[in-house]
Amino acid sequence: MTTVDPRVFDRVEGRTETLDNGLRVVLLPRDGAESIVVALCYRAGSRDEELDESGLAHFLEHMMFKGSAAYGPGAIDRLTQRLGGTNNAFTSHDATLYHFQFERGSWREALRIESDRMRGLSLLPEEVDSEREVILEEIRMVEDDPWDGLEQAVARRVFGGHPYGRSVLGTRESLRSLDAGALRSFHDRHYRPGRAVLVCAGGLPPDAMELVEAALGGEAPVTKEPTSDRRISRPPAAAAGGGAGAPSGSSRAGLGPPVFDPAAGRRVELEGGETSRLLVAHPAPAPDDPAHVHLRLALAVLCSGRSSRIQRELVEENPLALWASAAVTGHRLGGMAVFSAEAAAGADPARLEEELCSRVDRVAVRPPDGEELERAKRILFVDWVFLHEAIAERAVTAALEQALFRPGFSRDSFEALSAATASDVAAACAALLSGETRVVGWSRP
Repeated sequence: MTTVDPRVFDRVEGRTETLDNGLRVVLLPRDGAESIVVALCYRAGSRDEELDESGLAHFLEHMMFKGSAAYGPGAIDRLTQRLGGTNNAFTSHDATLYHFQFERGSWREALRIESDRMRGLSLLPEEVDSEREVILEEIRMVEDDPWDGLEQAVARRVFGGHPYGRSVLGTRESLRSLDAGALRSFHDRHYRPGRAVLVCAGGLPPDAMELVEAALGGEAPVTKEPTSDRRISRPPAAAAGGGAGAPSGSSRAGLGPPVFDPAAGRRVELEGGETSRLLVAHPAPAPDDPAHVHLRLALAVLCSGRSSRIQRELVEENPLALWASAAVTGHRLGGMAVFSAEAAAGADPARLEEELCSRVDRVAVRPPDGEELERAKRILFVDWVFLHEAIAERAVTAALEQALFRPGFSRDSFEALSAATASDVAAACAALLSGETRVVGWSRP
């Protein structure tokens, strides 16, 4: 495949050092850039929660903006706005990431903020109570959205009792039981320099590493080791991720990959939406399993671009659906491949489901030809290149690669993608997208 230029992956690879306190630092300089992005990723997400702590990781993400030793409640946002910068954060099942973007003369403020709230988070009870109400409103918004509700219900069937099957937001009941003490315990257990990766990207000065070390290289506060969710046992590796083994070194705190249980039921029916929406899901291997790349190619063959099989045949030529899409989640221990579609007006939903599933099954016996395969590879590569034009996206990707996988993970993945064959794609469909692992969800009016 000639479309993969390995030089583009230099965008997320740079100088890397591990400080004495365990913090891993990655510098991604960009000549001529007038801004600098600081992204700090902690290897702590909702899968690190105990069963009675659902939503705690996301709750703590909110509280990281609500006061620390040197920054009172609201001060971080006010300072960011005054300096003309931006800040944001997100929590996943596997990690929590914070990022700032400032012009070059102000970027050290982000280092001071991260140092302060790593070591001196306030967690004022009145702020905890106020932010709990904000998250409860988030939960209500998700429950009112037909797509969000359908996706969560299907995820519970695919992942079973594994934390990946639970909402990152938690539940109303769990949120009401979480207080400042629970938040402090999670922060103490997980927000450690040795469990974090800091990425600085953009117009960096020559002494950037020294400045980072001065701000964040101090001795880490004494704390307990992270606890594990021992109520979920580690399954045999051969059963993980729909047949894919657990990636080496991926399990944290004794938690193993999710195991699909076909006896749990493979259909989900919800009501209350404006239109008929279809979601077809399968358990997927971990992102560093070789089969994951082949699965991504299969999804691209089926549903990326107007000439893909599902788009062409079910949206363009025989419009059973207004639109269709396909994606695979990148959960560290094993994810979920999902096909989504909205039924066209007057279309028979049962026929849409049948036709979509039949096209998925057909790839196993009718592999993509050379043109189809090359087109799918090119789409995946170009999408990655366009996404990483922005400095912020480069920093986020580099932080997640280093925190959850390994340096050079994107490069390695696209080298595997370049080498993949039509037979690889067909084999992935047969093993990972068969009817035996299929969960079908509908949201109906």
